[in-house]
Amino acid sequence: MINRRQPLVSVYIPTRNRSDLLKRAVESVLNQTWKNLELIVVDDASDDDTPQILSELKQEVPIKVLHNTKPKGAAASRNISIEQANGEFVAGLDDDDFWHPERIEHLMELFRDEYSAVCSNDLLDFGNRKLVWKKKPVITLNNLLYYNCVGNQVLTKKEYIINAGWYDESLPSAQDYDLWIRLAEKFGPIKTAPFTLQTVSMENERNSITTSPKKVAGYRACLEKHRTKMSEKQIIYQQYRLKLAGGENTTWFDMFRAAPPHLIVKEITRRIMP
Repeated sequence: MINRRQPLVSVYIPTRNRSDLLKRAVESVLNQTWKNLELIVVDDASDDDTPQILSELKQEVPIKVLHNTKPKGAAASRNISIEQANGEFVAGLDDDDFWHPERIEHLMELFRDEYSAVCSNDLLDFGNRKLVWKKKPVITLNNLLYYNCVGNQVLTKKEYIINAGWYDESLPSAQDYDLWIRLAEKFGPIKTAPFTLQTVSMENERNSITTSPKKVAGYRACLEKHRTKMSEKQIIYQQYRLKLAGGENTTWFDMFRAAPPHLIVKEITRRIMP
């Protein structure tokens, strides 16, 4: 997988008890058209057959496997893998998602010093339906302070994550969103590749109209962490989204009061879609 003419990209996958999906994620990395890759998988103390699957994969493909002796969570596992990464660039992948073959190639082509990171459009797989999430071509700090308009993964420089303060392991969730805010604040906006380069599993949200209490708590903590950066309008919109995530009843009036003009269509669509 090594091509010295290409910068090394270290790919990190934290995993716990998802052996049935992990192999698909790993294969999507191995199938990248960008060949100078280092793959690091952190097993967060799985008690299914994940250790066996990883042991078998190590015999077949170049992969660095790290094992946590007790569960530390996704944020800590990501930090562990990034610390061990040899690449100038790093890119994350969740174990239940998978990349399209040209993802790293396209993201690397678009990375410039004026950007803190690069992401792409995502294919959201709800099981019974699929939607393409088309993101803004350039996502600024101001955009991010309304909501996580980047998604769950980016490609960036290892030194940027270190200098921004790593993933915050104290947050119960939204650690990715929190890091994107700090990256954009410190190193500039995030560029979006105009291609759909990742499939994101949304099965957990398919039959749920609310978000888990842990996720809600994480986003509330993220709001409080960055409140001083936000305008009153951004705070109001964040609070509205927290109500939706918590399953609270909201009215059309609440929506029009909370949503800024550029997000009205998004919120109307959210209310009328089944």
